[in-house]
Amino acid sequence: MGLPRRSFLAAGAALTLTGAVAGCSTDAGARPGGQSVSAVSVQGLRRRTARRSTALVSRYDATAEAHPALAEALAPFRDVAVAHLRALSDGSATGPAGAPPEVPAEPADAVGALIEDERRTSDERLAALDEAPPELARLLASLAAAGAAQAQLLEGVRA
Repeated sequence: MGLPRRSFLAAGAALTLTGAVAGCSTDAGARPGGQSVSAVSVQGLRRRTARRSTALVSRYDATAEAHPALAEALAPFRDVAVAHLRALSDGSATGPAGAPPEVPAEPADAVGALIEDERRTSDERLAALDEAPPELARLLASLAAAGAAQAQLLEGVRA
């Protein structure tokens, strides 16, 4: 008998919060090879990744609105996405990312769109590792891993 889904979500949230705490120290500093990273570039990278997280939270909201029967099942996933956004936020406003995303009419397809968005967000965070100083890289890696886990767990909602 496997662990219940909520246990996996709690573990993912704990991993995320651990990564967020690790990412709280200064982000500017030396990269491997001795190159320095400016605080401005770190702030820009945080903002870009936070915008992607904002778009993901918007997709969760739009999906729950379009398919109210899914709202309860999606709530823990949305909560983790919000925690990721908070971990990346530098205190600047990160309002809605434009118009709400289109949500497929079929619930399974709507969850499939969420899965793809989680994967895309995870992939973008991994791609950003090359630009990130060590502290931010650790945070992005943790968030990418948690996002990949979210995508996998969402398969159970789609079924």
